[in-house]
Amino acid sequence: MVATVSSFVSERTVSEIQRLSAAGLEATELLGRTARALHRAVPFDLYAAATTDPASNLITEAFGGQPDAGYRRRPANVTYFERFYFQEGFDLTVSLLRQRRWAATLSELTHGDLDLSLCYRDALLPAGLGDKLLAIFVDRVLWGDVELYRGIDSPAFTPDQIDLVRRIAPHVGAGLKTATLRSRAQQAATDTVDIPGVIVIDQAMRVVSATLAAERLLTELGPLDPGWRTGGGLPVAVQVVVGTLGQSLTSGAARSRFSVPRLQVRGPGGRWLTLHASLTEPAFGRPAEWVVVIGAARGEDLAWLTLVSYGLSAREEEVVKLVVGGLSTKQIGERLFIAEHTVQR
Repeated sequence: MVATVSSFVSERTVSEIQRLSAAGLEATELLGRTARALHRAVPFDLYAAATTDPASNLITEAFGGQPDAGYRRRPANVTYFERFYFQEGFDLTVSLLRQRRWAATLSELTHGDLDLSLCYRDALLPAGLGDKLLAIFVDRVLWGDVELYRGIDSPAFTPDQIDLVRRIAPHVGAGLKTATLRSRAQQAATDTVDIPGVIVIDQAMRVVSATLAAERLLTELGPLDPGWRTGGGLPVAVQVVVGTLGQSLTSGAARSRFSVPRLQVRGPGGRWLTLHASLTEPAFGRPAEWVVVIGAARGEDLAWLTLVSYGLSAREEEVVKLVVGGLSTKQIGERLFIAEHTVQR
């Protein structure tokens, strides 16, 4: 049977993305090249891609652009996180993850009524964009995602195009997982003790103060925007951890969805950092301020890499967590009421 042009292009695209996923690329490069490869079979006007922290499913880095113009870092806009990501985007991603649904259009997720989407009404439509195709990249857990946007007058994504994106999603998930594990192995061989940095941020996301250690560690997340101190370009990870704390302090469902204001993120240089957020009490006429502590991730911070990557049982997860916490074989056996030889296994 002679293949049609469309099926030939589709299969070629799948093969190309499989190759990229197995090529040992860094996470952001893999995502950018995957988006550009997809464009041949699934045309779109703009795309946005992100890496995520598998322990929390939160964004750690985001970028986007046009499919034929390489990729660039997307500015860390506090309005995006406050108005769209925490209000809608995060929930859509987690919903797809729970359903094990690797790709879907916004039209599908809103049952054909795009006006139900806050992001569509307030961001996409004013920008002349219509539907978007969201894909999540999973290998046991979430490692990243991509959104493909079409203009408001463009044709709808077809079932075949959506299916193609679903087909490539597990391969990209495996590639992102490999990139993460490789960076962790490299860090384990070169870990050094660092002084944590502290950043104080006001309610307008302007930096009130930052220690020298904080500024140095922030540069490990990528080049700092010239306006990073005045609210114009804090790294995505800082925006997300502050937004997470803000959501956790609200009432109702949001509190349970965003309960841990902590984030593990790998910088372009390969080192893992941990960010913690807190909120000061107003005092002496000074309003409450966000405090972000940033430091090198410790072994216990990254224990989840072992847990999520190798499919350990619940009891095995308990043992790993205790080992990372520094307990001896005897102590672990006593804690879990099991024999020492069982722990060693």
